[in-house]
Formats: sequence, C-alpha cells, structure tokens
Amino acid sequence: MSNSAPGESPVLSFRHLLSDAVASFLHEAGLGAVQVVEPLSELIVTLSRYREEGEPLFPVAFLGDDLQEMLRVLDGKDAVAIGTGPRTRETIQRALKQCAPLGQGRWWSLYVLLVPDGFAYGIFRTDPFPLVETPLERMRRAGDRSLRMVGVLQLAENVIELRGMGGLYRHIFLSGARAEVTLPTVAMDELSLGLTADVKEPARGLTRDFYRRVLFEAMQASHGTLVAVLPRDSESSPLFVDGVMLSEPIDMVARVMRYHESPGVEAASAVSSAAQLLRGMMATDGITVLRSDGFILGYNVFIRHPETLIREPARVGGARRRTYEVLCARVGRELTTAFFRSQDGAIACCRD
Repeated sequence: MSNSAPGESPVLSFRHLLSDAVASFLHEAGLGAVQVVEPLSELIVTLSRYREEGEPLFPVAFLGDDLQEMLRVLDGKDAVAIGTGPRTRETIQRALKQCAPLGQGRWWSLYVLLVPDGFAYGIFRTDPFPLVETPLERMRRAGDRSLRMVGVLQLAENVIELRGMGGLYRHIFLSGARAEVTLPTVAMDELSLGLTADVKEPARGLTRDFYRRVLFEAMQASHGTLVAVLPRDSESSPLFVDGVMLSEPIDMVARVMRYHESPGVEAASAVSSAAQLLRGMMATDGITVLRSDGFILGYNVFIRHPETLIREPARVGGARRRTYEVLCARVGRELTTAFFRSQDGAIACCRD
C-alpha cells in the first residue's frame, strides 16, 4: 500500500492486506468489531516470531467475549486475571509481555477478553498430558459457531494459524514465508501416520494423537530434527553407522493402551515420561529412529553419505537437508518414512 505526497518516495506496507483478511475472518467468527481488527493484526504479527530476551516463545492466545464459555469449550481452568487496557496495539503488546513467558508448553494459555472499556487479559491452565486434546484441537472439532472466539498459534516462524469455531480457520504467511511450503501440521500428520501405519485400531488413532502432540512441542524448539521410521519388526538399518540404538525398544502403543484401558497415576506417568524422553531424543544431533508399529528405537544416529553426494558441488541446504535426501531415497526400501526440520523452520516429510 502506497501513502506518499507528491515528490516523496512511496511507502509500501502489507498491513492493509492483513487488516482486510483479519476483518473478514473476524466477521465470520462473529467478532466483527472494527476496534478489534488492528489489535488482532498486532497479535498475529508479534506472535509470528515472538521472542523474550532473545529466546523464542510459543504462547497460544485466545480472543473472545465470554471467558466462562471460552474455558468450557477449551477445558480451561484456574483463570488468572493479569491486566486491562483500551483496544489498542499497545494493550496487546503489554499483554504478551506480561503473559507470554508464563504460557510455555501446554500448561498455560493467554486469553484476551473483549470488555466494554477495552480488553481484559490473563492466562488459564490447560492439561499438558499428551493423551488429552489441546485447546486448539477442541476448537477444531467443535461444530457450534455460536461462541465468538478466535485462537492464534505460531506453527512456524512467520506462519500463523488463525482458528475459529466450527471448522473456521486461516493460515497466514508473513515476512517472506512462502505459501507453497509444507505446513508443519501437514508434515507432522504425515510422520504420525507413518509411525502408526502397522498399529491396529483403536490403538492406532490414540497413538497417532500422542505422537502428533509430542512432535508439535518438539518442533517448537530451535534445534533442527531428523527422523527415520523403520518397517515393523526391523531392529536397525545398514544405513546407520553410529548412534544409540536401544537394547529394549520402547513400546509406545502398550503405554498408551495401558492408560486408555486403566487410567491411573502410574500409567499416566509412563506416558508422560516417554513423551519427555522422545522430546529429548529429538533435541540431540543426528537422527531419531522410530518404527511403523509405534516403537521408539534409537537416537543420535548418523549415516554414511554416498560418495556421489560428497563429490557434488555444494547445494542449497546444509548437512541435515542432505541427510534427509539420503533418507528419502531409502523410503520404500529400508525405511517407510523420513522427516526433516531445519533450524530455521523448513520442514518436510517423505512417506511410503
């Protein structure tokens, strides 16, 4: 958008495009007040690459006009009021500054409530257990649009999901993010499908949901990630030349089903501890190795690159990307699925 007097150099801005898109979305979501468009646009832009003290943060934010209904739909608890302010960008910035550091992981989410005098904001508690639906998952399956509410989540740097009730959503790409790239949610869904391809229902759906939630949290770390999925009954692969392969692979299906059939403290602890272990494995260098029947096999695994790749001139992408290409070439043979996420957020999944 150009705003300049004669003789002045033109100023171009994407803000008007974003504001128009946000206004349209808010109208569909039943929150069409003009005074909300600019604050929500500020929330989207700020969350697209939010940092405090140089560290990336990934708070989930919800905007609505009825806190009790919001908590009911999202299964939120223990709302803590933090502050109030007029319906301005500055209020949104202050709300994020005060609340975002409290809302890491799946423990706490940020709410911004429309009140007669402006905004009231705070946080509410959610259940971080990996077999429980996230607030946004609850929004995705909710069929009732009578509740006026919008959820905002960073999927990757400069990629935002804007979620309304009843299946309403938009994906917003900012600051150079390309709309043709694979969405993180799509790549992680593919990986979750590959990890449970040889699991029978109902365990397949339950285990797939577990992996999808844990993977999403792992992807919010700044470290890049590589995952290789072996076929059922495989113990290792000739590809692997170094790394840690577990002498007793971890059976995630058994842990998930044990909790599903008999929920209890010990069963829940077994699932949560395995989730934390997997996140730790994916934060190490090298490849995390899993299997198509839901087993966790190893981590910090490395492969020998074919000589043809070593002799080729340098290409776009670093060692992690080149390793992913080697893994993809083996999908359908030694592997069933390969997954890649770079440190700068690029993501891809290749599945048989």
